Amino acid sequence: SAGGGQSLQGQAVNTTLNGGEQWVHEGGIATGTVINEKGWQAIKSGAVATDTVVNTGAEGGPDAENGDTGQTVYGDAVRTTINKNGRQIVAAEGTANTTVVYAGGDQTVHGHALDTTLNGGYQYVHNGGTASGTVVNSDGWQIVKNGGVAGNTTVNQKGRLQVDAGGTATNVTLKQGGALVTSTAATVTGINRLGAFSVVEGKADNVVLENGGRLDVLTGHTATNTRVDDGGTLDVRNGGTATTVSMGNGGVLLADSGAAVSGTRSDGKAFSIGGGQADALMLEKGSSFTLNAGDTATDTTVNGGLFTARGGTLAGTTTLNNGAILTLSGKTVNNDTLTIREGDALLQGGSLTGNGSVEKSGSGTLTVSNTTLTQKAVNLNEGTLTLNDSTVTTDVIAQRGTALKLTGSTVLNGAIDPTNVTLASGATWNIPDNATVQSVVDDLSHAGQIHFTSTRTGKFVPATLKVKNLNGQNGTISLRVRPDMAQNNADRLVIDGGRATGKTILNLVNAGNSASGLATSGKGIQVVEAINGATTEEGAFIQGNKLQAGAFNYSLNRDSDESWYLRSENAYRAEVPLYASMLTQAMDYDRILAGSRSHQTGVSGENNSVRLSIQGGHLGHDNNGGIARGATPESSGSYGFVRLEGDLLRTEVAGMSVTAGVYGAAGHSSVDVKDDDGSRAGTVRDDAGSLGGYLNLIHNASGLWADIVAQGTRHSMKASSDNNDFRVRGWGWLGSLETGLPFSITDNLMLEPQLQYTWQGLSLDDGQDNASYVKFGHGSAQHVRAGFRLGSHHDMNFGKGTSSRDTLRGSAKHSVRELPVNWWVQPSVIRTFSSRGDMSMGTAAAGSNMTFSPSQNGTSLDLQAGLEARVRENITLGVQAGYVHSVSGSSAEGYNGQATLNVTF
Repeated sequence: SAGGGQSLQGQAVNTTLNGGEQWVHEGGIATGTVINEKGWQAIKSGAVATDTVVNTGAEGGPDAENGDTGQTVYGDAVRTTINKNGRQIVAAEGTANTTVVYAGGDQTVHGHALDTTLNGGYQYVHNGGTASGTVVNSDGWQIVKNGGVAGNTTVNQKGRLQVDAGGTATNVTLKQGGALVTSTAATVTGINRLGAFSVVEGKADNVVLENGGRLDVLTGHTATNTRVDDGGTLDVRNGGTATTVSMGNGGVLLADSGAAVSGTRSDGKAFSIGGGQADALMLEKGSSFTLNAGDTATDTTVNGGLFTARGGTLAGTTTLNNGAILTLSGKTVNNDTLTIREGDALLQGGSLTGNGSVEKSGSGTLTVSNTTLTQKAVNLNEGTLTLNDSTVTTDVIAQRGTALKLTGSTVLNGAIDPTNVTLASGATWNIPDNATVQSVVDDLSHAGQIHFTSTRTGKFVPATLKVKNLNGQNGTISLRVRPDMAQNNADRLVIDGGRATGKTILNLVNAGNSASGLATSGKGIQVVEAINGATTEEGAFIQGNKLQAGAFNYSLNRDSDESWYLRSENAYRAEVPLYASMLTQAMDYDRILAGSRSHQTGVSGENNSVRLSIQGGHLGHDNNGGIARGATPESSGSYGFVRLEGDLLRTEVAGMSVTAGVYGAAGHSSVDVKDDDGSRAGTVRDDAGSLGGYLNLIHNASGLWADIVAQGTRHSMKASSDNNDFRVRGWGWLGSLETGLPFSITDNLMLEPQLQYTWQGLSLDDGQDNASYVKFGHGSAQHVRAGFRLGSHHDMNFGKGTSSRDTLRGSAKHSVRELPVNWWVQPSVIRTFSSRGDMSMGTAAAGSNMTFSPSQNGTSLDLQAGLEARVRENITLGVQAGYVHSVSGSSAEGYNGQATLNVTF
């Protein structure tokens, strides 16, 4: 038992080792010992063990280091039986005679093994070891390693003899069904069912390979008269040569185009590999051939085997059947035919180019995966073609009842006619207008993308996709549309005799040479046509994007005939009111800026002055019918500017005070514009810089005054909508004449009737957005303001300072209430008339141009109020606020606030 041991110099009979150990020393004899798990029998030199049964030592497999279990022979072991998990180790000085090894047991030979029988067990003959008279029965395996020697081995059916490189096996008898596994680096001689065979010094002759047998013909070595039957493998390495090869059914050939191989296939046809050329290869299941770059394979048949092309050329007919795999790496050329006739096949990786074709027959599936495939045509005659994560450029000519599946990120560039097609969500089908056939599909299950593409120049030629049944799964179809053409103006999806269900998104591409559009007539532009009793569900198609051309939006509509049409909408596209409002916005700003300098001369004095004003406010226009009725579009926004002006001349002439000066201003306005239906059209932003001059005349005796203003402004405008960013620049100019005559109601209260006339103009550059050109005509408007000013008229002399602080005495007042202050209010009526300004959209195409002339004419009520205070002898501060309300027409309205600093010098 475990931990126990027997040291034997005499005799021991029928000992059982259950984990214990038995040492048989020189002169000792052990008979009938049974060695169980973890037991060990060591037979020393000069000792003998007979009829031993070994049940342990091989646990863990042939590479397990179990040297202290099982049986170790340094002397002689006779008639040993090795069962499952049993191991006999024959040391260099030991001998084992008449050993029987059953399945799961093994014999490791470093010394001598005589007449061993392998009944499913293994025999390993190591360097320096010899085995003689071994019989290898079914599932048994003799392995002769480098430096090992085996003689007179008999290999019966389903037995296997393996001779590694550097190993030697002589006088072998290889029975039918027995397997020889070796290479041309070993030495093997003997007889097989064909007669004598040999593998000696890199030359193999008359070898039979079957039932798991294998011969590796190494670089520079040769093999002649090799027979490869069912289960046998001939592996000819690059630079190796095998001639007069006979391939049987189920035989496996492994080679590449750098080898030299010739012989006959299982069907009796000759084949050859040599000089970079492979002809008539047949690769059965398990076979493999590699075509190297620059080489050619002609008329290759792959029946379940593996064909790898690292470039090179496929010539003649390349056939893939019954699970065959063609793996490409690099660019491989096929100018002839690649055909699939039976079962499934896989074409994967790399690139297949050329003017050849792919023919798919049989009920199986050809899968093209991670491949770039460019061929003259793919003919889908039977079964299924699956394109997965591939880019395929060819037309697919199919027969009805077949199926084409586009999965993963596949892109197909070509027509399809006719088959059942499935597009997965990541797949794309590009239908070119130069395809050899019209695309016709029986059943289309669509979750991917379909595009109509064109390489033509000149005349627009619409394309057509005909489908019997469409099951939309949120897939998209991109259609080219020419809104500037009255006929033949769009690609078309035709539903022929079936149904369109689910949801398919139509993306519309304006294919005009320049963006333009006409108002549609009748039913509109047909993009989906239902024929031969076809029906389309409500919601089967939705418009995926806005189509804009010229002044129009085009929307998708289903008609009573089950077809779908694009129709120009009654309302113009949002950019029409948006761009038209640019004229009004710029002119409103110019007028407000010029009017803001009124009343700044109210502080009299003999010295020139400089005035800094900051104003901000709100401006807008009400909805008075919108652009469709010729009115200024509804808008609402804000503005702000900084103005600096200074007197250049102040003098007395013929009883009149004359003041002249200049001013400059920088400002910004931002206005939100609405469409005629009240929806948002977009925003216009304007950055403006202005220069102006003024001349003020006052009759000293009567107080009658006149103020003349001339102003120019540079506008930089940007109109932003959901679909466009449109930029334009231009110039605005303005002239104003204002007069008033003050009357004293009391000593400190004044009433001043006023009248003002303003004329202004605007010129904006023409431009282009992504749907049409935009042209602006000259804009102009005239304004008359009539009103009066009522306010205090105190003496604004500062007098002496009263501040108690030494640093401010003589220049500042003690308190705010001591400051000279005047107030005023000014109600007015403003009439805008003779406004002009055109905005045109369209193109040179006849009938596409649309002109819009938004009117600014109208009447508004204006109320301004202000306060002026002299805070130093030479400094006056003013604040002003106002409100304008439109009472008729499209005149502007809004409110404002202003602060002014006036410094005399």
